Amino acid sequence: MAVALSIIAFAVAFSGFRDTELGALALSIPFSLNSFVAGGRSTMVYEIGLTNNLSNVIRITDLIIKNEKDQILETLTPAELETAFQSEDKLQASALSLSSGGRGVIYLEIVLDNNQLPQSLNLTIISKDFLTGKIFTDHVSTEVHQKSALVLGAPLQSGPWAAIYNPEWPRGHRRVIYKTGGIDRIPGRFAIDFMKLDDEGHYAKGDENVIANWYGYGADVLAVADGVVASTRDDFKESKTISDHPEYPAEKATGNYISIKIDDRHYAFYEHLKPKSILVKKGQAIKKGQVIAKLGFTGQTTGPHLHLHIADSDSPLGAEGLPFAFKEFKLEGTYPDFTVFGTQRWTDSNKVVTNEHPTSNSVIRF
Repeated sequence: MAVALSIIAFAVAFSGFRDTELGALALSIPFSLNSFVAGGRSTMVYEIGLTNNLSNVIRITDLIIKNEKDQILETLTPAELETAFQSEDKLQASALSLSSGGRGVIYLEIVLDNNQLPQSLNLTIISKDFLTGKIFTDHVSTEVHQKSALVLGAPLQSGPWAAIYNPEWPRGHRRVIYKTGGIDRIPGRFAIDFMKLDDEGHYAKGDENVIANWYGYGADVLAVADGVVASTRDDFKESKTISDHPEYPAEKATGNYISIKIDDRHYAFYEHLKPKSILVKKGQAIKKGQVIAKLGFTGQTTGPHLHLHIADSDSPLGAEGLPFAFKEFKLEGTYPDFTVFGTQRWTDSNKVVTNEHPTSNSVIRF
């Protein structure tokens, strides 16, 4: 089993497990309905909240993940922890430390080679008092939900479309936490930004500062499922160029958008839509595949694209992001090195994929 993660914590060399005590960290897993299949492998997605209960600075040294049978699934090294870590702690002593009362979050992406979901995950975090050298061990567990991710129809036609996201990006959807009503949530936990490309991997023809030159601009946006329109917003204007686009705060990040209630638990959000292109209204019943709007350039964005995510309530920022899959798409390839995106063609592939979430920065056709 391979594990990819991001962590709000800090790491040192492996400390071992002798002479450990409990109580250094307060741990929590605030949300736990998070698994999907991508690239043929099941992936479990969780966040671990940490608060340092000690009066001294502590360093996180190791993370051990076990299943309900007490079998070790993975032990995370300091280097893996550091890759995964982010912190709210302004007084941290080093990259993987927490000062007294300091808070952090561990972002876990646990990839299973055998696709057999465990019944539960039991996580142990080893930490070390920065001054005394005393070692502590703390535990947190969560049930693993066995239901498959919601399967959707295509949100766009044809392609190729770059499915842009990466769970390790510090300011990517996966790691952006919004606080609404005093509660921290990650609405874009599984969000994908779709950007259309030509066969050479370019996203615009001619002057890319002009949004009308972007290949995806004005493309029809489709309903991914039968449902009822829960809400819309269509009061954002659109600049004709990238350079004239204003900066927007988080509360205006969506731009023009539509949310569709698929069922009591799932709402589809389409964001950054073209002004005056929304063809549906609140309360309207719609069918999968119906054209509902056009791809645009509104809200908090650096270029024309469609943002799509599924949430558990009708709130762009005050909801938890839920996993989803597409019924079918053709995998054209992927961008292992995203620094060449927009200037070079992707690494080629050629396969039809069913009932999966596109892998990070892949290129697909619907």
